[in-house]
Amino acid sequence: MRDLLLCLLMFSLSGGISLISAQDTKPLSPLPPDGFTFAGSWDCSGAMQGTRVHKATFTGAVVIGGKWLELSEQDVEPATGYVAKYLIGYDSQQKRLVEYDANNFGASVYTSNEGWQNHVLTMTSPVDQTGQSSIAANRFVYTIVGAEAFTVDWQISKAAALNWTPADHLRCERSKAAAHLN
Repeated sequence: MRDLLLCLLMFSLSGGISLISAQDTKPLSPLPPDGFTFAGSWDCSGAMQGTRVHKATFTGAVVIGGKWLELSEQDVEPATGYVAKYLIGYDSQQKRLVEYDANNFGASVYTSNEGWQNHVLTMTSPVDQTGQSSIAANRFVYTIVGAEAFTVDWQISKAAALNWTPADHLRCERSKAAAHLN
């Protein structure tokens, strides 16, 4: 038996199939650490490209058996009519988080190989290598800044070399109107 275990260990170290790797990989969670929850209503304010006022409302919920985070956004100012639904969950095939962004202007997919790191989740689009678009890549950075607040930063890169530029910043606080209803 000892020889069999030694043989399996050597096979594993030589690049063969590892018996422990499947057990050691824990799925990334779309849910933030330390008990923070996006569930509920949020009032958000900030700026687009650092100058234009941006106000929005978010609602959050944990859905699909507690495995996915659902965020809905509706812009208040500017009154563009922007409405979006974001679903963030774990892709077991690719072993990373995926975010599906469906909105009334289009759709996008973002991914994260790292998941939540120090209360920050960065979701990045695939890089457009074709040069067909004025934006080569997008990313959204969700940051938990307190028990009742988070920020969302949309950043863009105009080059495939990924030089990130701020495009939109929102600070979201739990809705006081919704808190009075509980």
